[in-house]
Amino acid sequence: MGMTITEKILARRSGHEHVQPGDLVVVDVDLASIDDVQFSIFAETFDRLGGKPWDPERAIAISDHYMPPSGLDEAEIVRGLVAFSREHGLRTVTDYGIKHQFFLDSGLLGAGDILVATDSHTNTSGAIGALAVALGPTDVAAVFATGRTWMRVPPTIRFEIDGELPPAVMAMDVGLRLLGEHGRHAATYKAIEWAGTTIRGMGIPGRMTLCNLSTEFGAKNGIVAVDEVTRNYHAAHGKPCAELESDPDAGFEAVHHYDAGNFEPVVSTPPNPANVHPLGEVRGIRIDQAYLGSCTHGTIEDLRVAAEVLRGRRIHRDVRLLVTPATVREYRQALAEGLMEVFTDAGAVVCSPGCGSCPGIHEGTLARGEVRISTQNRNFRGRSGHPDSQVYLASPATVAASAIAGEIRAAGEV
Repeated sequence: MGMTITEKILARRSGHEHVQPGDLVVVDVDLASIDDVQFSIFAETFDRLGGKPWDPERAIAISDHYMPPSGLDEAEIVRGLVAFSREHGLRTVTDYGIKHQFFLDSGLLGAGDILVATDSHTNTSGAIGALAVALGPTDVAAVFATGRTWMRVPPTIRFEIDGELPPAVMAMDVGLRLLGEHGRHAATYKAIEWAGTTIRGMGIPGRMTLCNLSTEFGAKNGIVAVDEVTRNYHAAHGKPCAELESDPDAGFEAVHHYDAGNFEPVVSTPPNPANVHPLGEVRGIRIDQAYLGSCTHGTIEDLRVAAEVLRGRRIHRDVRLLVTPATVREYRQALAEGLMEVFTDAGAVVCSPGCGSCPGIHEGTLARGEVRISTQNRNFRGRSGHPDSQVYLASPATVAASAIAGEIRAAGEV
């Protein structure tokens, strides 16, 4: 029997000719990252393991949740992370933005590579054919010390989507609809492979969204086969691109087929990302805040979509609109294209690149009873502020339209 993409990567990086679901393998890691949120636990473990990184060029320390710090505790953690990085000669990122976008912007990661990081949405990098996996801080400390880790080979679920998506339907709508249909535990410790002509027609940003949302299914990783889009990405970074796709006779746990023409704008209602409804069923719910950003939808392509809806219009007088580009690169591109002027003319507040608003750490934290519609990936109770606040999840087009209307609306309704 042939192998899936995920199985092929695990076989190659563990020195095996063939692996199958359930096998335990020890793999060589190509890139590892620790972030500010998990740094304290990581540092304690790393010191006990000898305190010497296996390869400073492939070990990265990133501050994306607490940057810029909003309090003394966060400031001390960031200071400790920077001092640790300098002591060990690591790559240090404190001025760029969200790690998942950085991994792709930097060109440090390639198809077939293995990335581990202390962030549940690390699998975003599956968009370029990498095996990107979230690990806890103690496991990442061991990778920093050895360059290796163990993994159990996961079974793979394949979502095949073919055809052209209707207008105003984005990758977020696709991912959320399937999450609502299959549930948050449908892929626990399994791989999700996103496939079909619809996926092949998406750029890297759309694929990032789907691989990012794989986390909400419980998946170990999300991944897309190498194709012309992937090869173009690698060429732009001056890197060779390994050919990587599942074998025709690969063994999938399940294969689900969808017609892209049947998708529509959807909204996930609190307090569970899998509570997904057609937009028409929640139209009219009043909002206090709209948020464009996060690792799910903070790329320049996402900002362009939102700006097109907002251009020449003002947001509702009772709504606060926050726009957070994923990284400095996205910020600069939006500035160069005049999108920042569109956002500020519409009444939005443009925030510094980073993660702070999504988990309610800083920049836009919700008060008791407030309602947000957001392009982020989670809406659990208390996720973005007060436990009695509420977060609805939707695409950039829907979020921008809702900011104008003051209530949940579709892009074509404002």
